[in-house]
Amino acid sequence: MRPIPKYVGLAVLLAMAGFAGIGFFAIRRDVDNLRIISQDNLLWSATQMEVELLRFQLSVSTLSLEQTPEALEGAQHRFEILWSRVFMMGTGRVGEQMRKYDEGHGSLEAIGSYLKEIDPILINLAPDDTETIETILNDLKEFQKELRLYTLRVVRADTAASAQVRNRIQTSSMTTGFISLAAVLLSILSLYMILREYRRQRDIANVNRLVAEEAKRSSEAKSRFLSMMSHELRNPLNGILGPLALLEQSSLEFSQKKLVDQAKACGQSVLQMLAGLLDYGEMQDGRFRLRPEPFSLTQMAANIRSALTNSGLSGFSMRIEPGTPGRVVGDRDRLQQIVVHLCEYVLDASGPDAIEVALKHDGLNLICDIGFDVDGPAIDWKLDLLMGMSEHGADQVSSDSLRPLIVRGLISACSGVLTLVDEETGHRIIRVSIPAETVRDESITVHLETRSAALAAIYRAALRSDRVVFAGDDSGKDVDVVLVDSTSVGGDPLMQSLRKQYSNALFVSLGNTSRPEDFDDIVETPNDMGRLRSSILGRLAS
Repeated sequence: MRPIPKYVGLAVLLAMAGFAGIGFFAIRRDVDNLRIISQDNLLWSATQMEVELLRFQLSVSTLSLEQTPEALEGAQHRFEILWSRVFMMGTGRVGEQMRKYDEGHGSLEAIGSYLKEIDPILINLAPDDTETIETILNDLKEFQKELRLYTLRVVRADTAASAQVRNRIQTSSMTTGFISLAAVLLSILSLYMILREYRRQRDIANVNRLVAEEAKRSSEAKSRFLSMMSHELRNPLNGILGPLALLEQSSLEFSQKKLVDQAKACGQSVLQMLAGLLDYGEMQDGRFRLRPEPFSLTQMAANIRSALTNSGLSGFSMRIEPGTPGRVVGDRDRLQQIVVHLCEYVLDASGPDAIEVALKHDGLNLICDIGFDVDGPAIDWKLDLLMGMSEHGADQVSSDSLRPLIVRGLISACSGVLTLVDEETGHRIIRVSIPAETVRDESITVHLETRSAALAAIYRAALRSDRVVFAGDDSGKDVDVVLVDSTSVGGDPLMQSLRKQYSNALFVSLGNTSRPEDFDDIVETPNDMGRLRSSILGRLAS
């Protein structure tokens, strides 16, 4: 089944979009016309202006008959309404259309001018000024005729506009019908093309699935074989290392002891390699799982030193940088494997005179720097292979690439980063950075400020805990909590001195105090040791 060209589907979609756009704009145009006619309603506006003129004329006639202040007020009120109506007809879209129908006649302009003229007259008009009232009535009769003719012109124009819109709606309906029919046909065609392409993609997916399943079965078979061979090799290897360890403890000559050490070192190296192969096989199968837990960096450094020493390697040193936390959270066994593999790889590469291994923590990551001073083509090729940047063929590096594969796989599984740093002095550093949370020290330092040594001894005994450490006045430790016996001490000079000396500590008052603002917490009764212990351990939790 031949695949459908992409441009065919694109052309169909563009055609449907074009038809939909044409229909949309046609309907929108007619809807806008209907909305304009509905909103503007020029006939209603013209009629209202004529009606308001008649109402004003009627109120003036009433004033002519009654000649009372109330009738005058009514006439002035109707004049204001008429004035606002005429003024509104002169602005906006409606006003523009109404002025258009008045071109060549001047009816709206004439009545507007007249209303401006009589505005001050009505304000100062007296109820019994019959002569002025009659004059206004006569003028209004003339304008009534003008507005009647204007309304007739609007009626004719409104009728013509409505007929035109009806014709457009009929045309648009027919156009929309044809467009809808064309869109339905194109939709059917598109659906057919989509179903045809879907069947083709489904067939391809089935083939890919079968190939993937076959590749997965092959990979699982290789991984099972690798795991099985690793286990099978480990058992006899342990059987060799055990007697070698016993033989090492016996009385041997120097040459014999040297041979035993060499055999033991080779066995330890193979055992370490088998552990890496098992991890690599689990990573390939997706069964690899880290086992993070708190551990001591000092203990890990000792294990690495012991593993490298047992491998018969010398010429290396290990240190933990000052300021590095004593405990972190991570998979210690895998971290040890990474460092040991890297050190053995570098030492086997060209045999540098010395390797310096440094452990430190930057607040987020555990960093291991493996530094050495060897330079040259041999080590460069090995480092390129370690970083995965070798340009040699797979058959040329197959015997040397096992450790790099294991190391890169373990570092990736630990979400770490492997980098190579070349310093200007020629010193080179292989740096491994792996995320590792520090384990917070679970002890809290407390300073007691009491009126007597006996009272301080009582509090020390009551608060005794593995997590509570009491600091003396001459202690160099950072104090976390300051307990102040405020019933006998707690004056301003003392508190100022304590606050200055222990600026980051939590201040707790032992007993009620007259200055609660000086303390972060208050234990109302000094013998309430449960409340006091909760306050101190709450500081530890924060």
